Amino acid sequence: MDEKKLSAMEIYSHGKNDPRIRRDYMDELLSSNDAEAIHLAGRYWPEFDFHRGLKRLMELCDLEFVHKSGIFWKHFDFDKGLDFFIKNKSPEYLYRSGRFWSGYDYEKGLDALGELKSGRYIYYAGKEWRVFNFSKGLEYLFKTNDAEFIFYAGAHWKIFDFKRGLQYLFKSRNCEFIFKAGAMWKEFDYEAGLKILESEISAGKEWRAKLFENKKWKENLKIIWDKMWE
Repeated sequence: MDEKKLSAMEIYSHGKNDPRIRRDYMDELLSSNDAEAIHLAGRYWPEFDFHRGLKRLMELCDLEFVHKSGIFWKHFDFDKGLDFFIKNKSPEYLYRSGRFWSGYDYEKGLDALGELKSGRYIYYAGKEWRVFNFSKGLEYLFKTNDAEFIFYAGAHWKIFDFKRGLQYLFKSRNCEFIFKAGAMWKEFDYEAGLKILESEISAGKEWRAKLFENKKWKENLKIIWDKMWE
């Protein structure tokens, strides 16, 4: 091969089958700014400096390829990778790495999500992580006061505290998710929910109109009104 300047992607491509390229161009590849080429070399080259590869990906601050490398590299420092996501305050990659990495520290990852108060990714973690501390996760989720993802957790998590969930949901007075919780949660206080939907004159208008379109709401409204006439 001609001794010409190779791009990082060319080094990776030629190096898959040429040990001389892997030997002579490793330093050049690992000092390049091409995170994808570094990731691919670590994934497909027979020999690779995984320590330096991860170090360079973190220097480039490339969250996506740090994440992918944690999935596909034969050797990966999961603790350093997780610390990198925590340092970058990335709830998305804290969640995604917990879903796909084989050496993930679930407690540490959940604590980081809790610190970031990310209702969305705490919910996703509880729904999709292989290991999840629901007791701790619920505390972190409630502290976000995020009505949307408190509702989703009540609808989809394997373990949920409906009594406390209702307290936070009713406190939010978010008519959309109060209505949806009544339609989907296994436990719900329909009298209290109806009072909020009725008291929120403007915000509750759309959702009051849907009450008789939903089987659970319709059945429970009948129970409420039958009690009123007893």
